[in-house]
Amino acid sequence: MAAHPAHPVVRRSSFAIAAALTSVALTTTAAVSFTGNGGGAPAAAPAAEPTVQPSAAAADPEVRSAASKADAVLTDAAYVTREGDLSAKERKQVRSAAQDLRAMVDQARETPAASTARPVAASRSTERTSLAERAADASAERPDDAVDEARSGTAQADAGADATEPTNLAGTTTGAAPLADQDVTGLPILDTPLADAVGEPVGTSLGETTAPAETDAVEAEAPAAQAAAAPSAARIEKVTTSLQRLIARTDADAVVSVKAGPTPEEIAAAKKAAEERRAAKAARAAERAAAEAAAKAKAMAEAAKSYGNGQIPADVLCGLSWAPGEQLRCDAAAALEDLNGAFRAAFGRNLAITDGYRSYAEQVAVAASRGALAAVPGTSNHGFGQAVDLSGGIESFGSAEHAWMVANAGRYGWEHPAWAQAGGSKPEAWHWEYGTTY
Repeated sequence: MAAHPAHPVVRRSSFAIAAALTSVALTTTAAVSFTGNGGGAPAAAPAAEPTVQPSAAAADPEVRSAASKADAVLTDAAYVTREGDLSAKERKQVRSAAQDLRAMVDQARETPAASTARPVAASRSTERTSLAERAADASAERPDDAVDEARSGTAQADAGADATEPTNLAGTTTGAAPLADQDVTGLPILDTPLADAVGEPVGTSLGETTAPAETDAVEAEAPAAQAAAAPSAARIEKVTTSLQRLIARTDADAVVSVKAGPTPEEIAAAKKAAEERRAAKAARAAERAAAEAAAKAKAMAEAAKSYGNGQIPADVLCGLSWAPGEQLRCDAAAALEDLNGAFRAAFGRNLAITDGYRSYAEQVAVAASRGALAAVPGTSNHGFGQAVDLSGGIESFGSAEHAWMVANAGRYGWEHPAWAQAGGSKPEAWHWEYGTTY
């Protein structure tokens, strides 16, 4: 057998050994990348498909229903705070409660629902193939003659190991691992990124560190913890009911439901009802005013009775709305106001008054001008503010106006005294008195 040619003699150095280790690691990685999958492209690790977790509101029908009801009440709250007749404090309370409910509903819709299925995540320690396993697979796929040749080269190298050390590392490119039989214990390793990766567990890529096994468990439990923090349907419904009660308490008259507009018939009925309410309100106000006026007139009439005939001061008497300058005792004036309203409705005009209250001096002047036709001064009912002289047709017996007065004046307390009637002692068709007896 011919002797193998002698290899160049070189000295083993730590730098050379470290460089050899680096070259072997890189070459072996490249070889396995191309041969570990049948010579095809490197097999990519199966990527974990992203798992979309449904929200709590989407997954739970009860939460979804509660959230929908909450949306309706939140619409009502927005309307009340904008249009309702609320105080600043009440508006602030409604807005604050609405904000709390909105935050709760948003949380329910955004929080993932709890799920027992864990997402598939790649494991650094279990889903990666070590370099040694890839190299073994590559050796198994090579032809037997290539393996034998590699073994022969290794044996020859061992035979001359005592004199020389081969530095030719070309054999590593064939897929063999000639350094596997060498004792490299204690050899220094260069301070490089690749050297830093030498001490890492198999399956750790360059520049990576092995994550704790608990990381996957924590990541898988995160959606469940978030789902547990989501508000329940009962909680949402409770807060919704609380907001509804607050709206009703702060503004019970506010219209918070959007409805179809009223029909023309409904509009007409509403207008009619409003007019009736206004009329009734006005009638009640008139009644109150009349009652107050009657009470005041009665009080002033009592005050007037304390004065002598023709001696009543003007501030105790009452005027007439349609006859400026004329005054009567206040109860007589109020009754004549009502009588005038009825007369105006019948004839379209007011009563024509020629004389009302007469002071004592005025009675003296009338007696002087009329003689026996006038009452003795100090005895006329004009001096007590209880008599009037009328014209406008009433001063004539047989006229329509006089006949109307005879038929209606008594209902208002005004009478035509017997002495003044057509068959009386002093016929005066124009003379009428209030509250007198003879």
